[in-house]
Amino acid sequence: MRRTLVISLILPALALPFTGCSDGRKVATPPACLSASATWLTALSSAPDQVLLEGVTPLSDCLPKGQSAAQHEETGKTAVETATQLAAFYKAGEKAGGDKGGPGGDTSEQAAVMAGYLVGAIEKGAEDTEGIHAALVDRVEAAATNGLEGASQQIQGAYQKGYAAGQAKG
Repeated sequence: MRRTLVISLILPALALPFTGCSDGRKVATPPACLSASATWLTALSSAPDQVLLEGVTPLSDCLPKGQSAAQHEETGKTAVETATQLAAFYKAGEKAGGDKGGPGGDTSEQAAVMAGYLVGAIEKGAEDTEGIHAALVDRVEAAATNGLEGASQQIQGAYQKGYAAGQAKG
């Protein structure tokens, strides 16, 4: 089921052109954090286990204290895009198949776990950055939880499970 979820989330992301930007300063953000949302989605499929971008970088490392404005913007765009895709998937999955399994069940729950993990890890990464990432955290959380309030208890529980894991392992 995870493979199906990842594929269904990656395909739309691959259709979008993604270009990096650089301001010429020393890179403070790990290069894996500057990858496309497809990379983030693939890594998040490991949630609630530890999620590592490109197998090496925890999501919380994507918000370093000395991050340039360009890298902050690029990381934020990717995180919000990823959160939006995950929220859309768990909402659509619930409508299609409810919580019983099949097309909407397990994959909707996994998308909710992934969305929760993303928010938890982003919050963890922003803790020691003196507030420079506060707006980004709010945007990611808003995107990831869009529709969560009306979701089933099972989906809400899956989100909370992912959130706790992101805070702990992020």
